Amino acid sequence: MLCPRCKDDMQESSVEDINIHECPTCRAMWFESGQLDDVKDEVLPEVGWLDMDTWFEQAEIEARKGLRVCPRCRNTFMTTLRDRQSETEIDICEQCNGSWLATGQFLMLINTMLDEVNQKTLPEYARISLKKARDLLTSSDSPVTNWRDLKAVLKL
Repeated sequence: MLCPRCKDDMQESSVEDINIHECPTCRAMWFESGQLDDVKDEVLPEVGWLDMDTWFEQAEIEARKGLRVCPRCRNTFMTTLRDRQSETEIDICEQCNGSWLATGQFLMLINTMLDEVNQKTLPEYARISLKKARDLLTSSDSPVTNWRDLKAVLKL
């Protein structure tokens, strides 16, 4: 798998027992579909309930067709998502749903999510708790995952 930025071979690396690909030259990271949420949940369990899709919906996201080719698909240009407030950028492949983050962007993303969690009000947490409780009862996702998310929100 070649790095979309410098075209060097990406190497397998572990983050909290989750295997991702990292470029040894520019330190960019490639996450297969769903891995970005998994790593975020392991690194920062208190924001486990805030899934990447939810964050994208709430943030001021600017999307544009990117200039980088997906390292997994090799023939698809990724879409670049940029949070206007934090200037965090993530490249997403719409074909395989993988995510590519340049050096330092994972840390920026985590810090942005922490800031968002710290700025939420009690009524907002109440709404999120009700949604997570509804998801627990109706979602096709794992009940264990939904229960963990609800517990994390209630703890906050």
